[in-house]
Order: sequence, then C-alpha cells, then structure tokens
Amino acid sequence: MYKTIRIYRHGETEWNKQGLLQGWLDSPLTEWGKRQAKAVDWQPEVVYASDLGRAVTTAQLMFPRKHIIQDDRLREIFLGEWQGQEVKELLKQSAYRSYCEQPEAFTAVSQEPFSKVTERMFEFFQSLCHVSQQNIAVVSHGVSIACLYAALEQRPISTLWQEGMLSGGEYLVIDYRNGEWNVKKMTLQKI
Repeated sequence: MYKTIRIYRHGETEWNKQGLLQGWLDSPLTEWGKRQAKAVDWQPEVVYASDLGRAVTTAQLMFPRKHIIQDDRLREIFLGEWQGQEVKELLKQSAYRSYCEQPEAFTAVSQEPFSKVTERMFEFFQSLCHVSQQNIAVVSHGVSIACLYAALEQRPISTLWQEGMLSGGEYLVIDYRNGEWNVKKMTLQKI
C-alpha cells in the first residue's frame, strides 16, 4: 500500500501578523494568507483539516471543489493562559522562553504538553493507513506539524525547532509505503 500525504500549514492570520499566540483561539486569514492558500496547485483525492477556523478556511481556499473532513486531532497546541497574548510580552517569562528555546525542559502548566500534541497527530496519521485514497491533503498548524515531523524523523523533542516551522501555505510531503512513514522533503511554497 502506498500513499502520498501533503500536510499544509494554514495561511497567515491577523494574529500571526500582530504577533499574538492563537493556540485553540482563532483569527481570520489576512489577504496574504488567502493568497497563500489559493496558490496551491495540487488535486488530492481527499482533504482533512483541523476544526479550527483558520485551517478550515485555508483548506476551502486551497481545494474549493473538495469536501473538507474536519478532525480535532489536527488542532494546534493548546496554549492555555498564553493564548491571545503578545509574543514579545511572553518572552519576558522564563516558562515561555523554555517553550521556545529548550522544549525538552518545558513543563506545561495550563498548556498542552508537546508529547500530547505528538500523540494525537501521530494517531491521526496512523488512521490514514486505513483510508482507500492514495493522495491526501491535510491542513494543520505550525507547532502540531513540527511535533509530527520530529516524531516521524525519530528526533528527540529537544530538536523540535531545529528544522524551523512552516510558513503559511507551505507543506511537508510524507509517503507511506508498506507500514513505513517517510518525510520526503520540506517544500517551501513560492507565491
């Protein structure tokens, strides 16, 4: 059995632009974010998206003729009390700096642990083994994709930010063949 999965990050949002953390909160796509989504030129057989509005809207713009299957396992990391706050202010807190600089040392208080995000993302990807379609699009979020990417590459959580995060509309190509997952490449979208 062979499958190709492209996992996209949603387009730029108003809060991305303003430097505010979203987590499970939402803000609309910017005009640039809409252009990022519309620039996608690929026709999958099936499309899955996080149930958060920015991911659903991105998926609808990317694949306007497809039904979007929403799955809450594809949500962004839950950031608890940090959601809606400015990144520049959060950087004054040692806990947030640990989250950004030493993910292996980060202890979640009101936030979702990286291990939980990784677990639910990997669980979703395992479920794709059982769908009949071979070309699958998935629209998710920056941290969630980074967690999945590290897990598929069998890298420790300390390397979470090592590969950087995808920008809006960018994607990873992941192949599934004979029970093995393989991240073929990180593809940067040109608009």
